[in-house]
Amino acid sequence: MTTSTPATVEHPRAQTVLILSIVGIFVGICAPIAWYLGAQARKEVLAQPGRWSTEGSLKMGTLIGKIFTILYIVAFVLWFAIMMVGLAMLGTTAHS
Repeated sequence: MTTSTPATVEHPRAQTVLILSIVGIFVGICAPIAWYLGAQARKEVLAQPGRWSTEGSLKMGTLIGKIFTILYIVAFVLWFAIMMVGLAMLGTTAHS
């Protein structure tokens, strides 16, 4: 009788995704790359159930990459809005 045990081996890209996501905290371009690579690796894990583990570095790296990608996008939109308001205020004071 064979029993099915969950996979304990992580996906080969799990460490890469985790490292990129941590670097992505400080270097913005790495966060979406980590998110993308993590999502691709997750698809591979789901396509071959039991071969790789879904927990650990892959899950954490993808989550960190996703969070910081969203934070960087929000920060950029806020920065852009503040710049537009500042330019608009400068334009109105110049015509007075």
